[in-house]
Order: sequence, then C-alpha cells, then structure tokens
Amino acid sequence: MTSWNYRIIKKTDPLNNEQVYQVHEVYYSSSGTIECWNDNPVEPMGVNTAGLRNDIQAFLSAFRLPAMHEQTVNGHHTLIEEQLPAKRHDNYSDYQQKTERALGYINQILGNNLILKKDPALRLAFEKVELALHDLKNLAAAEQQALISPIKSNG
Repeated sequence: MTSWNYRIIKKTDPLNNEQVYQVHEVYYSSSGTIECWNDNPVEPMGVNTAGLRNDIQAFLSAFRLPAMHEQTVNGHHTLIEEQLPAKRHDNYSDYQQKTERALGYINQILGNNLILKKDPALRLAFEKVELALHDLKNLAAAEQQALISPIKSNG
C-alpha cells in the first residue's frame, strides 16, 4: 500500500435494511488500484481542534470523487464506483456562478487584507489562488460550450 484516502461507500444498514452512505478509509497500491478498505466507517478525530478540522477537511474531499459500493466479482470483494449522471451544460453554468461567487468571497476576505501589502510572498501566493479560480471558471465555461455545441449543430 502506498496511499490512502477517505471514500464514501454505500452500504445496507443491517439494523433497518436501508441504503446508507458512510466514510471509509480506502488503501491503494502504487498503480492506483484499490487493495483494501475498512469494513467499519470512520469518524473524524484529532489530538487537538486544528487536527480535527484538518481531518474534517479530508472527509469533505471524499465528496469530490464518485461514491462506491461493495460488490463480489469472481469470489472477491471489490469496490465499484457508482455511475454518475451524464454531464449537463446547466451543471457547468452553476459551477461557473459558484466559482465567480468564490472569487468575490476570497477577494473580500483575503484579498483586501493589509498583510498582502506588507508581505510579497503572501501576495504572490494569493494571486496564484485567484488565477487558479479564474482558470477553474474558464475551464467550466469551455466544457459547457463543448456540451452545448453538439446540441446546436444537431438542432
């Protein structure tokens, strides 16, 4: 095992036979294939509040990846990613709007801080974050346009 992360796994709750989503640790080989995972879900924890906050942030990163479910293939338990819905251009439009809002927030909260005037290294780092958010918004716009173009040409 060379790496691990938190993943969301869909399971059947044995108490009420309902489908539930839980966070588990998943371990990967050097090639990126899943080697194993915890049977039991994990809870966020830390030795102090900063550690707990960092662990909660790591939990939230699990939402960036598709949820998984356990399946038996050739007699072996494996994790299979759930199928995501097809890309829709309105999802990209929503993402662009949220990215624009995030740019506003980051400028309001961090970009106007006096420390940026006094510390060139922090200012440069902030500008990189700002540019990355612009790139994110522009990439979403390009993906949206690519989805819309075939619709217009077929219509």
